Amino acid sequence: MKKTLFVLYNLLLIIILPFFFIWMLFLYFIKNKRGIGFFNKLFPFLNKGIKELNFENGVWIHAVSLGEIKASTNFIDLIIKETSKSVYLSMVTKTGYDYAKSLYERDRNHVYVFYFPYDFYFSIKIILSLIKPSLFICIETEIWPNLFNMLKQGKVPISIINARISNKSYKNYLALGFFFKYVFESLNLVLCISDGYYDKFLKLGVKGKNIHVTGNMKFDLSLANFTKEVDRKKENLNNIFKYGKVIVAGSTHKEEEKLILDAFMKLNKKDKKIFLFIAPRHPERFDYVYSLIKDYNLQCYRLSSIYSSNYKLTPPLNNDFKKMSPANFADSADLRVVVLVDTIGDLITIYSICDVAFIGGSMVQVGGHNLLEPLFFGKPVIFGKYVENFSEIADKVIEIKAGKMVASPEELFNAVLYYLYNEKAIKDARESGLKLISQNKGSSLKNMEYIVKLLKR
Repeated sequence: MKKTLFVLYNLLLIIILPFFFIWMLFLYFIKNKRGIGFFNKLFPFLNKGIKELNFENGVWIHAVSLGEIKASTNFIDLIIKETSKSVYLSMVTKTGYDYAKSLYERDRNHVYVFYFPYDFYFSIKIILSLIKPSLFICIETEIWPNLFNMLKQGKVPISIINARISNKSYKNYLALGFFFKYVFESLNLVLCISDGYYDKFLKLGVKGKNIHVTGNMKFDLSLANFTKEVDRKKENLNNIFKYGKVIVAGSTHKEEEKLILDAFMKLNKKDKKIFLFIAPRHPERFDYVYSLIKDYNLQCYRLSSIYSSNYKLTPPLNNDFKKMSPANFADSADLRVVVLVDTIGDLITIYSICDVAFIGGSMVQVGGHNLLEPLFFGKPVIFGKYVENFSEIADKVIEIKAGKMVASPEELFNAVLYYLYNEKAIKDARESGLKLISQNKGSSLKNMEYIVKLLKR
């Protein structure tokens, strides 16, 4: 039965391949984000330098996107140190790819970065023949039938760490359980974020002895990997923006920029000396958000321009040099500045200088983004009700008063106001947030212990 189902699965992929190829080729040529890396994903041997590598018995780690890569940095260091194995690091998105390339550029002898292949039989066969991994590790959860089946046939252990699964995906896998039970049965190790996910993976077909709860690696964000660069940028940015309150809206989606800008305009009626950083989640939206900010008739800078000018602000929307000079910020009575974060990987730097952070993807039905990064610096967090991807963390943040959940534009405004000017709330949020981070560290080490045992089987 299993063999028949996989034959049908691959037959279906063959049928859709011509249409898929034409569509992706179109996206590639118009430079749509979904088309980036298309040829490398379809024909993995096109990944630069992969044929010449000799990472004998290397570990393949798949980190999907930017958030998973950040969460896995400490764990990757542990893998290299504890197993003496090199790492093949794959991801799907361009932002994740670019960030990983810059992060591991100087460590090419231990980490090779490449685009994750599509699940076509020939694509998977090519990549496995090229890298011959001794272990496959997926950060969080992506299920690829051909990959998992071929890894199992090759007796390569398969593991998912920081494992979680959305309610929608869970229901879909259950509905197609006649096929996916064989995929989930192939998993040798699943290390879950919480007990709730343990139960889900068990019901999907993973053997109970292969599932463990080890916590969330996102608490283990290794600031050591960013400290030098973060400190340098933090100091320079602080010299510019130290004269007023700083709000950050991180990983925002469509409609959320307008919500935060509306709140910002209302705050300006109360306090004219205030700064807002907006970091859209997707780079292709940078220009749109910049235009939106200009529609509010606000002074607006691109962070990339601030960096390229060596932190010297040049006139953004008007020619008033004196008014917008950093030297005059302290004396300015009417200071309204918005900075568009149009660079990749700098959000953590911006969180380090803010007074309060709004986390995007939460006021629209996206599922939320990482609530933890501001907490590493003791900053209060504000987020909407759509936080399925971080539901346990969101509940804890609310419980310990390290942040607030909001359900409307009015609540968003009031929450920002609350954390900008309520000294006790600011102090409590700082202490609670730092304590939460401290108490939940260690997941990477726990995961490493299980991985070492798996390698010794």
